[in-house]
Amino acid sequence: MSIKKASQKNKEFYKRKKIFVTGHTGFKGAWLIAVLHEVDADTMGYALAAEPGSLFEKIDGSSLIKSVIGDVRDFNKLKEALCSFNPEIVIHLAAQANVNDCFNNPKYTYETNLMGTVNLFEAIRACESVKSVLVVTTDKVYENRGDGGAYNEKDKLGGIEPYSSSKACMEFITDTYKHSYLLTDKRHVGVSTARASNVIGGGDHVQARLIPSILNSFVRNKAVELRNPDQFRPWQSVLDALNGYLSIARLTYEAPERYSSQWNIGPLKKGIRTVLEVVRKMQHYYYKRDVGYVKTKTFSVVESKTLGLDITKSLEQLDWEPELSLDQMLRDLVEFFKQQQVGESEQSILMKQIRKFF
Repeated sequence: MSIKKASQKNKEFYKRKKIFVTGHTGFKGAWLIAVLHEVDADTMGYALAAEPGSLFEKIDGSSLIKSVIGDVRDFNKLKEALCSFNPEIVIHLAAQANVNDCFNNPKYTYETNLMGTVNLFEAIRACESVKSVLVVTTDKVYENRGDGGAYNEKDKLGGIEPYSSSKACMEFITDTYKHSYLLTDKRHVGVSTARASNVIGGGDHVQARLIPSILNSFVRNKAVELRNPDQFRPWQSVLDALNGYLSIARLTYEAPERYSSQWNIGPLKKGIRTVLEVVRKMQHYYYKRDVGYVKTKTFSVVESKTLGLDITKSLEQLDWEPELSLDQMLRDLVEFFKQQQVGESEQSILMKQIRKFF
């Protein structure tokens, strides 16, 4: 299959478009606003304050876009920000996203993921400028069959812990607002969800996550600590994922009846590899040798062994497909880290990788 180069279409489409992004101070949010800045979009972000040491802070994200610090649970502030900006496209990233944190604080998780999404849609109902809405969820919205297969958009949703169940509820909320209020005879707003796989990229500061913990082990020259070295995961570049999100939002804007749907955004089958395979590739790019690993205790949360996504629908019906191989994204990731180590600014590293991709 030839590359469709949705990246070039997105670069042209988003120039001077008004985009409202929730959760822009998070890891994917920081990459997204940098992409939108590079393609000359007019962007406003709405999110909690950036964590100390976060990528958003390191790239001085507030200099790239209009940044509003607020909680999606605060309906009045969210509505005021959205309606004062009058965006054409809304991309909803804001959520409680750490699986273990969700398990330990389910009340906050449901307030943020469910009512935060309801608040956003209520604000959109009051904002006539909005033409396209994309809600980003996760591959874990699917009910885990445990059979080693990959999920497609027709598979049953579910969740036995707060993270996955709250994300599945976000899917139901989105579908309800689409059919009841937005894509109707009275309004013509396209509404979609993107069920995203595991994304990787430079600059993630949360040491509890796998990639930062691996890189931290490299710095200390110690064996990598892994909970599930033989677990298969769908590894995808953050740039491929964001390019997928932007493609869905663009197509939903252009043809809402056709593209208002649910979309799996993940890697090709060859991007589904074990944790240990990825660690060994990263070790090669960093050290040119294998420093080994040790197994650690697992979370109290039951982690799925089946995390594959079937992206056939997206490949066939969108003009998007992954553009970076697993080897290329891991080289870029390790190179980002190496350049950080020698003192190059995160904004400079990030922008070079974005310009190369787009």
